[in-house]
Amino acid sequence: MKKYYIFIVLLLSNHLVAEETKIYSYVDVKGVRIYTDTPPANRSTIQHYSMSPTPKFKQDMKIYKFVDSKGVIHFTDQPKGSRYKLLSHSQRLESIHPKFKEYKNVIKEVANSTGLEAALLHAIIQAESAYNPTVISPKGAVGLMQLMPDTAQRYGVKDRTNASSNITGGAQYLSYLLTLFDNNIDLALAGYNAGENAVKRYKNTIPPYPETQNYVKKVMKLYSIYQNMIVFDDN
Repeated sequence: MKKYYIFIVLLLSNHLVAEETKIYSYVDVKGVRIYTDTPPANRSTIQHYSMSPTPKFKQDMKIYKFVDSKGVIHFTDQPKGSRYKLLSHSQRLESIHPKFKEYKNVIKEVANSTGLEAALLHAIIQAESAYNPTVISPKGAVGLMQLMPDTAQRYGVKDRTNASSNITGGAQYLSYLLTLFDNNIDLALAGYNAGENAVKRYKNTIPPYPETQNYVKKVMKLYSIYQNMIVFDDN
């Protein structure tokens, strides 16, 4: 396992919605490997890394970040001076989304009570609401996990803007969908987005709706990143 894999994950976390994000790697004149989303000039050793699969990495690595004069973010394990800032474990997680820390405890509690992965709940919440507990969709879905009125009533959620209640109701519905579709996460996510009947209508496949297909891809991408990053949350 090459130690520089972690830098790819960190850089991608700032561009999760951008399907065409390209990550470049090169070695500078001092032999330090640099990772950036902006290709350097006059470099013949640039390498392009795709967004998936998200690799695993070691917890004891020290990762440093700095921003150059052009505003480009770089990461390295070989700091050169005070401009390089060591990232804490929480900062690595917060690089995925700034509100991660605000909701991590309630998400962890709900995950434990429902038997779901916290990483999956984080991924859905980021995709659904960007961690906004009061957001309302044009179709009337409300809150962190964007519960529709019928779903909220089904799982006893009286206040859809209440973070704990909303996440609990959404998690219970997701758990039901996973059971319904034999623990197929893709189909459960498709059901969460388009409705379980839509998945059944298309013979237990992801419905051919661009919104639903993009939603499943997005959540799975976030899920993979959260799975890798969440192991560092020791606070």
